[in-house]
Amino acid sequence: MTKIKKTLGPIIVIILFLAISSFIFIFHNKTADIFSFFILLIIVSSFITESLIIDLTALLITLVGLIGMSFTENIGRMILVGEIASVWLIIWILHLFNDRIKYQQAANNRELKDMVSDIENIKKEFSSNKIRFEKISERIRQYKNLTSATKEIVKVTNLQELKDKILIISKQILNCNNARLITFLPTDDRPPDIFDAWVVKKQSPLLIQNTLRDYRFDYSKIPNELKSTIAVPIMNNKSIIGVLRLDSDKENRFSQEDMSIISILVNVAEMTIENFTLLEKTKELSIIDGLTGVYVRKFFDERLQNEIIRASRFKKPVCLILSDIDHFKKFNDTYGHQQGDEALKRFAQVLKRICRETDIISRYGGEEFSIIFPETTKSECINIAENIRTEFEKELINNQHITVSIGISLFPEDAVEHNQLIRKADERLYKAKSTGRNRIIWKD
Repeated sequence: MTKIKKTLGPIIVIILFLAISSFIFIFHNKTADIFSFFILLIIVSSFITESLIIDLTALLITLVGLIGMSFTENIGRMILVGEIASVWLIIWILHLFNDRIKYQQAANNRELKDMVSDIENIKKEFSSNKIRFEKISERIRQYKNLTSATKEIVKVTNLQELKDKILIISKQILNCNNARLITFLPTDDRPPDIFDAWVVKKQSPLLIQNTLRDYRFDYSKIPNELKSTIAVPIMNNKSIIGVLRLDSDKENRFSQEDMSIISILVNVAEMTIENFTLLEKTKELSIIDGLTGVYVRKFFDERLQNEIIRASRFKKPVCLILSDIDHFKKFNDTYGHQQGDEALKRFAQVLKRICRETDIISRYGGEEFSIIFPETTKSECINIAENIRTEFEKELINNQHITVSIGISLFPEDAVEHNQLIRKADERLYKAKSTGRNRIIWKD
């Protein structure tokens, strides 16, 4: 419509000017009637031309009307004056109408612009809410997985199973395939790097969203494919026993919330490890004699059976020593139970000092001790027994030297069953005590 107005406006002005001038000069005695016709043309042209063109047209018509007044008499002049006034009245009304239209259009445009702006803001808010909702949904999923993961972790029965479970769960929760657990053992897949070393030194979790912008670390020592990482230390008794790591080749892959989730997972793992430790201690206490620190009789019986089975399978010898502190009851009654306990502890220390790590030392009864020697010949066992006898004799307890008697039996030379092997060693111990004490008997 605007293009049509700009095209037809000047044409209308020229046509009206020529037409009015021609008609007035041709029909000068009917100027007022012709002028009325052109007033109608102004009204019609207002719908298809600009207001400025209408104003120019009105000026032209007024000019022609003034010229036409020279051709008319008094009444005609009055009519022309009235018609000229009518033209400008119509112009004023048209301007007023156009102003109202423009005002309304401007108001509509502003309202439309505001609506468009509101729509854009709603779109942005919707997009933001959608992203926020997706993040919340992801966090809910992660915490649900974390809840079920804690139930799985507490069910594990050993450290290797715990390690495997933590790696699987951490990958699932953060949807990350590059995860590892460093425990500083030769069996670990990869050695510790600068990030692991930082965590160990600081004993604190580490979150790097962009390795290229973290100036705490030497850039030349960081692999090119490593862009972001999380590393959380695993503690036990205030010492670091491992580091759980998740790496990514994308920047800003991990957030503070991700590290919080991994920290919770690690805390559960630490409690599980502590439970393992307590369980091992409890188990150890159940098989360790509280006074001397050696194994108890029940553990001795189980191990002797197992060692005989293993020796029988691999055709290896097993030696057994039964020892008894000489005149212990008399010493205990004379110097008191505290000194008697000291004698038992000192003898256990001698046994631990002389025997090998593979040997099983047990408190067999009151002052009796037994030792299992896997894959040991009788001559080797006799030498060890002699060292035990002589070393214990050197011990000074309450200014007294105490001796020990020892009986030795050998599998399969003396017996093939554990009860028979014990009985044979016990018989020889009795013989050592009955023939003067402070001696070793290894044959009948």
